[in-house]
Amino acid sequence: MYRRLIPLLLLFSCAILIVVYFISPLSKVGTISVDGSKNVTDQQVIDSSQLSSGMPLWTTLWNDEETEKAVLDIPQVKSADVKRQGWNNIVVTVEEYKMIAYSHIKDDYFPILENGKIVNESKKVSMGNNPIFKDFSEGKALGILIEQYKLLNTSVQNGISEIEHTPTETDEYLIKIYMNDGNQVVATLPSFAEKMNYYPDMVQKVGDQNGVFNLEVGGYFTPFESDTSDSKEKSAEENPEVSQETEEVVEE
Repeated sequence: MYRRLIPLLLLFSCAILIVVYFISPLSKVGTISVDGSKNVTDQQVIDSSQLSSGMPLWTTLWNDEETEKAVLDIPQVKSADVKRQGWNNIVVTVEEYKMIAYSHIKDDYFPILENGKIVNESKKVSMGNNPIFKDFSEGKALGILIEQYKLLNTSVQNGISEIEHTPTETDEYLIKIYMNDGNQVVATLPSFAEKMNYYPDMVQKVGDQNGVFNLEVGGYFTPFESDTSDSKEKSAEENPEVSQETEEVVEE
C-alpha cells in the first residue's frame, strides 16, 4: 500500500510545486536592464524589445532571436544580445553605431552614423565635437565621405567644423571644408583623406595667413584678402612661394 502511495504523493507534490511556481513572482519577468546604450535611452531599447516586467517568463525563453531583431529596428543599434540574470531578470546588451557627424537641415541637426544612415531625430543644437555635414543625403557620396573621414588623423578631424557638398558637372564629389582655425579647403572626396592629412604642414607653410587651400589637383593657397575669383594661375603668380610649397607638401 505504502509503495503505491509514495509515487502518488510525489506526483501530487510536484503538481503543487508547479502550480506554486506559476503563481509566484519567479515565473514572471522581473527587472529588465540595458547595458551598452549611449545615444539611445534604456527605455527605447526596452520598448523595442517588447519585453515588460510581469510578463510570463516562459514566453521569453525561445524568443531571444526575435527580441534581438526587434531591438535592431532602432537605427543606432548595431547589435543586440539578450541574456537572463538570476532567476527571472533579463539584460539586453547593445552595441551602437558610432556617430560621425550631424546633418544640418534648415534649423535642425540630425545624427549621421558610421554606416551612412541619417537618424530622423532632430536636435536644435549640435552636441560635442562632431562636425557638420551639409547638403549630404544618404547615398554614395556620404558613404565615401564617412570612409575618408575615418582615415583622417585625429588632430585633423578635431580641426574640422563643417564639410559642405558642392558638386559640379565635372566633379560630383567636390566638397568645401570649413576649419576651426578660419581656413577653408576645397577638395574632392576620393583623395580627401590622403591630401587633408597634410593640412597641419600646409598651414605651417603659409604662416599666419587665412585663406582657401585648393586640393583638387595638387595644392595651392589663396589668401582671403586676394580676389578669390582669380584663376589658379593668377593665384600662383601672386603667391609663388606659398603655392609651390603647399603643392610640394601635398605631393610628398
